[in-house]
Amino acid sequence: MGGDGYNAAGVAEQLQRSGAEGEDRLNRIQAKLVEGAHSIRGRSQLNVGGRRFNTDCTGTVLAIYWFAGIDLSTPLADYRGNGVTRLYRFLEEERALYKTRRPKPGDIIFWDNTYDRNDDGRVNDYLTHTGMVVEVEKDGTVHYVHHNYRKGVVFARMNLYRPGVHIETIDGRQQLINSPMRMRGSPNYDKWLASQLTRSFGRAWEAVDSSAFLGG
Repeated sequence: MGGDGYNAAGVAEQLQRSGAEGEDRLNRIQAKLVEGAHSIRGRSQLNVGGRRFNTDCTGTVLAIYWFAGIDLSTPLADYRGNGVTRLYRFLEEERALYKTRRPKPGDIIFWDNTYDRNDDGRVNDYLTHTGMVVEVEKDGTVHYVHHNYRKGVVFARMNLYRPGVHIETIDGRQQLINSPMRMRGSPNYDKWLASQLTRSFGRAWEAVDSSAFLGG
């Protein structure tokens, strides 16, 4: 459900399913992050808990973490670069970055080359987009939230076990396997799906001091 409201019963059902399908049940922080993602789905403005966040990809992640009682904005002020780069460098310093085909709900996703940021027509644009994992299915399908430059805060999907598959026909019906990620109008590049452009994941929900969560 889009807009400022969301289906609390549906979120609870998803949390239960995610915990059952994952290696471990979602902890309290992860559950709150997933709830936060649902709460801002469909929004074009990000006002969460009395704070206004930029309506971009980094602002979306910061808003979700703020919903869960975690302030990521303050530590990012110590780093240089765009929002995605600063978020990445913070997690890098915290040793919270890792690569996997099966991330966990609450993990921050980093993508490269989602558009031609420096307008040079080459594929050399790193740390151009970020989002957050919401759910991971048994087959490896990752449901994630991010800010789409045309649609606002949306949910999308990718499967890192099948990175080159966009849509598959199953029992006569088309099923989305990997959402497009490279921005329309960017120079041609044979990698354009979310799974193909994924750089790494960051477990910020483990990196932060647990006492910061909901006041400790």
